[in-house]
Amino acid sequence: MEQSVSSNGGGSIATPLVRGVVAAAVSLGTVLAITVVPALAAQIAGSGSSATALDAVLIALNLLVLGHGGGVTLGTGVIEGATTLTPLGLSLLLVAVSALGMRRVGRGLDLVRDDGVLRTRALRDAGGALGAYTAVYAVGMAVVGALGRSGEASPVIASALVSAALIAVVGGLLGLLWSVRREATATIPAVRVLALLPSPFDAVARAVLLALGGLVAAATALVVMLLVISIPGQSALFDQLAPGVVGGAVLTLLQLALLPLLIVWAMAVLLGGTVSVGSGTALSLHGVESGVLPALPMLAAIPQPGAAPVWVWALLVLPIAAVVLGAYRLVRDTTGLALRDRVTAWVAYPVLVVVAVLLVAGLSTGRIGEGRLVHLGPVMSTMLLPLLGIVVLSTAAVIGLLATPAVPWVRGLVGSLRERVERAEQEERGVGAARSEVMDDDAADADSTGSGASTASDAATAPDASTASDAAAAEESGTSLAAGSPSER
Repeated sequence: MEQSVSSNGGGSIATPLVRGVVAAAVSLGTVLAITVVPALAAQIAGSGSSATALDAVLIALNLLVLGHGGGVTLGTGVIEGATTLTPLGLSLLLVAVSALGMRRVGRGLDLVRDDGVLRTRALRDAGGALGAYTAVYAVGMAVVGALGRSGEASPVIASALVSAALIAVVGGLLGLLWSVRREATATIPAVRVLALLPSPFDAVARAVLLALGGLVAAATALVVMLLVISIPGQSALFDQLAPGVVGGAVLTLLQLALLPLLIVWAMAVLLGGTVSVGSGTALSLHGVESGVLPALPMLAAIPQPGAAPVWVWALLVLPIAAVVLGAYRLVRDTTGLALRDRVTAWVAYPVLVVVAVLLVAGLSTGRIGEGRLVHLGPVMSTMLLPLLGIVVLSTAAVIGLLATPAVPWVRGLVGSLRERVERAEQEERGVGAARSEVMDDDAADADSTGSGASTASDAATAPDASTASDAAAAEESGTSLAAGSPSER
């Protein structure tokens, strides 16, 4: 096999297969330490417990199988039957361990040249390293599952093997992609992971990640708010359990491992689905039907039983906004592409969002035994139609508004209507001005006519007054003559 030179110039572990095997061994040791050490600490601190150190190790191994997504058959007397509920927080931690391991392998293989292009046989070397890593890691977890068998718990070996291989592949791919990414320098161009995808799938990937990130952020905000509100109830449950310092730390780690489950369940509720937390317990936007819940402090965040107020349905705006944001990014990134590529992106985006949400929701379902906790997680049949409606309709609305002539047509229609209104207003103002001028002219004519009439009246009245005064004077003079002396008479 062709030897590949490591980035530091050494060649002690040169072949991709050997690098993958060594990385898998390191990852197995890391995940064992992550689970076994807290279990042993809890056993040592629990002085009143009859469990031995071996029991603590066996519990840790079974928990590790569950964290990978495998199944465990329990026969404790309290819980009987198969347990398949996956602590997603632990699963994410295991994926991160695999990603870190394969990132070191990818960096050592120098998959990218200095000009930002994959080197010759880079894919072959990366595939060989990932295959070796996955095989060793999966077989190692199958061995761990076999070692974890006891009278009370029995891991399912086949599920441990398959689930560990899935974790290794997902984490390994993320690690290899992470190793390829690098920032730009003065002489070396930047390498972006999504930029390696062909068009238009790079834009689709960005949009899908943005939408999923928005959904997770909305669900996380809801869970955090409920946890903060329920702090008094959680404190009361914690005091009843009285786990002590170390036991409290282990209980906190357990709740952190289960916290992503609550976030996914909250996302399912926001999307209009129903979440079951055991028999007789259902959570949805309609309300809460609560039965007997496990004595886990974080479950105090579940609202009290009863019908939800009407305003709760306004929470549907949160997932709609997340999908709209992703669709807007998709339309913006595909503006300059050919019509065929744009249509492909428009169809792929809602399909991938729906598939991803259903996949995550399915991973968050499970059971604990055959009793009341026989079904835990989202009821998939209740969230399928609301999910399709939110994703498809929101995407179609964004595409219809931004990627079709609808908006320019509406703008043109509004503009033409505005012009017509302004023209009509101008015409109305012109007619009004003309009418006011006519009225002013009429008023002026009326004023001139009135002044002429008053002048004529004054002229006619003046002679009459003088005539009357002359007659009065003549009459007075006649009277004076008549009243003269007797000699004149």
